[in-house]
Parts: sequence; C-alpha cells; structure tokens
Amino acid sequence: MATLNRTFLGMKVWPASMLKTYFPFLISGTTAYFLFNFAGVKLRDDPTDKWAKVVENVREASAQQVLKNEAAAWYNEQIDKKEGKATKH
Repeated sequence: MATLNRTFLGMKVWPASMLKTYFPFLISGTTAYFLFNFAGVKLRDDPTDKWAKVVENVREASAQQVLKNEAAAWYNEQIDKKEGKATKH
C-alpha cells in the first residue's frame, strides 16, 4: 500500500485546518483593527479639538481683529475731535 506524501514546494504539509490553527489570531486581529479604527474616528471627530479647524479659526480671528482696528481708529478720531486735534489722513 502506497502512502500519500503531502508536500507543498518540497515541504511536508500536515493535514490541519487553517481556521482551527489561526482562529484566535483572526478574531483578535479583527477586533483590534475595528477598535483602533473606532478610537481613531472618535479622536478625529472631537468637537473641542482646536487644531481641526485652525485655518477657519485664524480667518475668523483676523476678521474680528480688522473690526477691532476700525473701532479703535473711530474711537481715536472721536477723542481727537473732542480735544480739537487734527486728524491724520
């Protein structure tokens, strides 16, 4: 009776199921992947994160600073008028 030698690329192959051997690694790897993805999404979507909208924040602050500068110039003109000083134009 001839025995069947199972070989793959010259190496002996044991008749074992891949799922049975690697089941714990498949489950833990899949779980870790989805948990890390979930944590990353939650960290990126943080509404209190000041770095997420840094460009919009700078533009809003710049627009507010322009308004403050205009208000300060108007106030200084009013003070100059009250004191009788000539305005700079």
